Amino acid sequence: MRALYWALGLSWVAFLVFYLLGGRVESPAYVAFGFLYMWIPGLVALYFARKEGMRLPLALRPNRYWLFAWLFPVALTLLSIPLSLPFGAWKGWEALRQTLPQDAAQAIPETLWTLFPLVLILAALVAGATANLLAALGEELLWRGYLWEGLKERGLWPASLEIGFWWGLWHAPLVLAGHNYPREPYLGVPMMILFTLALTPSLLWVRERGGSVVAPALLHGTLNAIGGFPLLVVERTHDLLIGVVGLPGLFLLSLFNLWLRGRV
Repeated sequence: MRALYWALGLSWVAFLVFYLLGGRVESPAYVAFGFLYMWIPGLVALYFARKEGMRLPLALRPNRYWLFAWLFPVALTLLSIPLSLPFGAWKGWEALRQTLPQDAAQAIPETLWTLFPLVLILAALVAGATANLLAALGEELLWRGYLWEGLKERGLWPASLEIGFWWGLWHAPLVLAGHNYPREPYLGVPMMILFTLALTPSLLWVRERGGSVVAPALLHGTLNAIGGFPLLVVERTHDLLIGVVGLPGLFLLSLFNLWLRGRV
């Protein structure tokens, strides 16, 4: 557990320094800081793994579970859209125009706008398998790497509860500053913990079946890339009720965990 405490302590201190220097979630510098924040657990995991003679599996041998890891976030995100509609009005695909600079939006022919949602999904898949994977790997080295190796003997579900809780708590400074739940920062902390608890079983399952920490990093990175999509087309009436990190996502992940429970 020393690695966990070091990861939490160093991460939270790093965020405090970032915040005291004027950094905010909505600032451009947050992207660079977010990458650093995600890699603090990874560096801690690599240090303690080397110190203890533990091998963290980083093999690049994709199998069908890697494909699942890549596509699962897309299905989760798209299914969360209709489940969000009881809580927020449908804004329509036209709302996607607002995500682009005006000049760029005007340069796209009207006939191509019908394909724009598909373009966004493909872009998220590319980002999830490249830059976002590299960023997410920092987290996964600890949560589904080092910690899983130490808790594996307890079984998937007990380990998921422990890892999921600490993983969610690790996000607390970011959430309190406005990450994911900008209108509900205080309720956002327990909501984030519920979300990480619900997501952890699928990440551990992919980690085991995929044979590498890179596999859950692929799932994690792709989810980070596409998870905001519902917020572009559904009115954000309440942070806790819309999208993947809201109630719809929790419901869908709970259904998947029930299915997984019958197989593991």
